[in-house]
Amino acid sequence: MVQHGASLTRESGDASIAEAVASGAHDELAPRQQALVEYALKLTTEPASVESTDITALRAFDLDDRAIVDANQIVAYFNYVNRVADGLGVELESTWPADLREPRRYKLAEWARFPTVARDSVPELDLDESREMDRLMIEEFGIPLERMMENAGRSVAEVCRAQLGGSAAGARVTVIAGRGGNGGGGLVAARHLADAGAQVAIVLSAEPERLAPTTASQWKIARRMGISSTHGPVEESDLVVDAIHGYSLRGDPRTHTADLISAVSTPLVVAVDVPSGLEVGAGALRTPHVRASATVALAAPKLGTFAQANRDAIGDLYVADISVPRDVFDRLEKPVAGDLFSRGGVVRVPWRDRSS
Repeated sequence: MVQHGASLTRESGDASIAEAVASGAHDELAPRQQALVEYALKLTTEPASVESTDITALRAFDLDDRAIVDANQIVAYFNYVNRVADGLGVELESTWPADLREPRRYKLAEWARFPTVARDSVPELDLDESREMDRLMIEEFGIPLERMMENAGRSVAEVCRAQLGGSAAGARVTVIAGRGGNGGGGLVAARHLADAGAQVAIVLSAEPERLAPTTASQWKIARRMGISSTHGPVEESDLVVDAIHGYSLRGDPRTHTADLISAVSTPLVVAVDVPSGLEVGAGALRTPHVRASATVALAAPKLGTFAQANRDAIGDLYVADISVPRDVFDRLEKPVAGDLFSRGGVVRVPWRDRSS
């Protein structure tokens, strides 16, 4: 990675391109470069899934057949060389400066792990639509909140592991859980991360007796597992799970909840559904609010997720399948792409489509 990054910087004359490719911040690249990077990523991690439509997408950026063949050969060759070097334990030459020989912790594994879907393949749900989705799930389809909560928490834990570089073992994780369903999803994630070897601590925004019944049930399970629980403060952590407020926030967060949100300063923050402080009813951020490195939208992004003004608070955007039937989206008149979760239960949604 270090040697290839240095070579790309030398050939392009622009260090920011290598950094964007390595770190996974593909959305910062020009659309043509973004298309090439995403083709290379797919060819590297999911070669059997490459289709003629991928080639057509490249042609849309004025890449002719020769350029596409060159890109294909370069990606294939680098993959070959990397596997030979990794398989034999080949190290960088001793002539490389010591500071460049140090391994760098990129988030490339995270981006390679989750399939990317087009932004227009997922709808945004406003406050009323979010509430109606939950009602339809529970009352008409008989899918209880506990089941959705379990699916949500498992998906959040998966994104947390990726944010931590692929493994949660030994990581210090703080889960800040609110009173409602959002907090319950965070508590499920706490269990999964503890099982994955993380040192997990729970911080509740309210006394246990004030938790909603399903959330209280998840908290009791976590406590039986030996996971610590307090009301604060938020201790230094490698990663924080923000499960304080869901889509029902109205106005600015207040009192103890506001204090907890203000205390979140860890670079790695995974928000459950929306960053706490994003008022879905208005599609706007309130004060204070969490700045997440990644947001895991449950079933579909909520209103305000794609607003440019909210981008720094959302971070990388993922959508998790929490078992919402397609019929629910149809009844909301919010259709989703037929293949949305065909390659995995968590998908990445770029801030802009390659055609934009």
